[in-house]
Amino acid sequence: MRGMVTRFGALLVVIALTAGCSGAGKEPAGLTASPTATTASPTATPTPTASTGVVTDLSDPALGIVFEKVPDVHADAADVYNWMATFEKEAWRTMTTNTLSPAMDVIASAEVKAQEQSAVDIDVKNGSHIGGVIHVRVGGISIDGDTARGTTCRDYANATFADATKSYTPEETSFGQPILVEMTLVRVRAENWWKVMTLKEVGTC
Repeated sequence: MRGMVTRFGALLVVIALTAGCSGAGKEPAGLTASPTATTASPTATPTPTASTGVVTDLSDPALGIVFEKVPDVHADAADVYNWMATFEKEAWRTMTTNTLSPAMDVIASAEVKAQEQSAVDIDVKNGSHIGGVIHVRVGGISIDGDTARGTTCRDYANATFADATKSYTPEETSFGQPILVEMTLVRVRAENWWKVMTLKEVGTC
């Protein structure tokens, strides 16, 4: 996921350089909205609890995340769904606040946590702000013992993007199409939950 924020930050640098070469005071067509910094509501960061085997809809309007087509799965598949959704929620919290969610210490591997932190650092450096609403669909879940795989489809059509000077549409920040992400997870047996070990953007969905 974090590659998307990296792309946004890098794109803003390119846009800024292009604007600097094209003459003062000239804005790209269609960009009329005044830039506003969007900060997610301080909804509570979840503390991982034992898995339940029942799917939970973790949509959070205050945070700006909606989970669509919540599947009717049970047992381990339901638990994997819940932890994938929990990760998505905390990744979105991280993006919209430009601060790494404390939950990443528990729900993500060191590799994934480093990806998240790297993207935060880039956004902070570039003065990037992301907000609005993201729509997420979790699916493709398969389980082999204590290892699981799944995908998430992230739709940024209702998300907002801005830097210190102006606002951008999703298309202008390369998020005009929903992004497909593959995840692998492992079961943490001692506490009975699932941790995201890897994630990778693999195209559109």
